[in-house]
Amino acid sequence: MAEEKSTTKSQHLRLEEMMMRHSRTIVFLTACCVVFALMGHAQNATLTPTQQLIKDVVFNELQDRECDSFWAYRIQQKIGHDSFVKHQVETEHGPIFRILQTDGKPLSGQEQSKEEQRLNALLNDPRALQKNREEHLQDEERLQRLIRLMPQAFLFDPDGQSSGDLITFHFRPNPDFKPPTYEARVFHGMAGTIEVNQRLKRFVAMQGTVVNRVDFGYGLLGYVDKGGKFAIHREQVSQARWKTDLVDVHVSGHVILFKSVSKDHHEERSEFQSVPTSISLSDAKRLLDQSASQNEAVLHIGSNF
Repeated sequence: MAEEKSTTKSQHLRLEEMMMRHSRTIVFLTACCVVFALMGHAQNATLTPTQQLIKDVVFNELQDRECDSFWAYRIQQKIGHDSFVKHQVETEHGPIFRILQTDGKPLSGQEQSKEEQRLNALLNDPRALQKNREEHLQDEERLQRLIRLMPQAFLFDPDGQSSGDLITFHFRPNPDFKPPTYEARVFHGMAGTIEVNQRLKRFVAMQGTVVNRVDFGYGLLGYVDKGGKFAIHREQVSQARWKTDLVDVHVSGHVILFKSVSKDHHEERSEFQSVPTSISLSDAKRLLDQSASQNEAVLHIGSNF
């Protein structure tokens, strides 16, 4: 009988000890959650209104780029001394385009034939299409990486009063930021202004200048000269979608950041029209053919005046 009581008491003690350990664990985990929550609140509390706005703008830009949304649009492009008018359609294989004019003149019959051959060769070559898609995705991923770095790479100061929904900030390199890649070093080497829509928390425009020469491998692997300039502008094309309608890049050096953008590149995009994300290559080609016919009709009417 005494042994049974002793055993029962021992079991109760072990059970009580387990419950105490369990309670201490719960208290510890709860305390950790409270501490982490307070730390997170403190980190958010240390953000200035400007920093929070930039952080929100970057978040929205990245979210937008993760959503499938394809568009067709007209491009006026100047690369070096050559100018082009193109029509471009976005597809799951990357953007495809047709040249409509070169150096301010419509294509000759021979040039139209060559453009048709070029386009058909692309659309019927799986390897060429794969390369087109990969280069587009690489540019998009590179741009996303740079956008993601903005809150850490730069210091932002308001530039006077806001104008309605629009507000402008001066940005300059953050001396505490350590660029992780070559492209980030070039990005971090710029200063200028950025314009955002503070109501929608969206990026509208950015103009920058390379404030110091950027060398890679002491200049042996490449460099970007001081004084290079770039500008970009975004347009709201639907309730939830924004598209780039201006890219202007003028830099000198030996580093190519984007396969689709040269070192002396001006591009304006307009006449945005949404197309299905499931658009086939044949349907995309049909849109390009229609744009060529419409362009010829407009030029013909203009020549009669």
